[in-house]
Amino acid sequence: MKFQLTFLFMAIFLVNTAVSQNLSTLISNDDVAWLRDFKITTTNGQVLEAEKLSSYQSSFGRLKMLAFKTQSGEKFKLKAEDIVEVRAKLTNVAKAATIVNQATKSITNAVTTDYAGIIRENLVLFNSVVYKQKKDKSALLQLINYGFDQKLKVYPDPNSESGITSINGTAITGGKIKTYFIVKGDQTFTINKKSYKRQYDEIFGDCTAMKSNPKTISIDNLAEDILKYNSLCK
Repeated sequence: MKFQLTFLFMAIFLVNTAVSQNLSTLISNDDVAWLRDFKITTTNGQVLEAEKLSSYQSSFGRLKMLAFKTQSGEKFKLKAEDIVEVRAKLTNVAKAATIVNQATKSITNAVTTDYAGIIRENLVLFNSVVYKQKKDKSALLQLINYGFDQKLKVYPDPNSESGITSINGTAITGGKIKTYFIVKGDQTFTINKKSYKRQYDEIFGDCTAMKSNPKTISIDNLAEDILKYNSLCK
């Protein structure tokens, strides 16, 4: 078993380093319009479906308001604070790959989550995230580690200057996001390049397999750290 786990970790570790620099494709404000086939879970427990958006308000990966249109032509509108989760597909635009293409085969072989299916279906997920717990401030944010988010979920800080660049009409984070939220259970950690090393043990310290030399800890390795945590830790 120990050998199998070691082999598994090595397979993950050898994934192209671009994974850490491109946790996900961040949907630009304009490209939100290309989302289709919505499944929305509201705060009162309703699960609603819609074909497309008729209008929306969005800023730096943060959705504020969504107006939906169903296949039958019916329309309904929801504020971000009334939504728990939004699942959708991105069509007619460059693929919103959850992980970079170079790493797809390696990660698919290394872990059990169906990354290939996520990429093939262009799945995108937004969650309601409380990111200022003292003031109970929340936002509907895009999950940027969709597919390897079983234990830790990563979101862009909506107040961070992301410096987003566009490639073929799709906004790519490319390591430009300066601040992230990591949600672990009912805890939300705010991390950036300077604080990640300091908060590493607080995030991963419940697993001995995550013990690491402080000199090697870097936010550039965030994706690899999460993959390792998912695979080796209970």
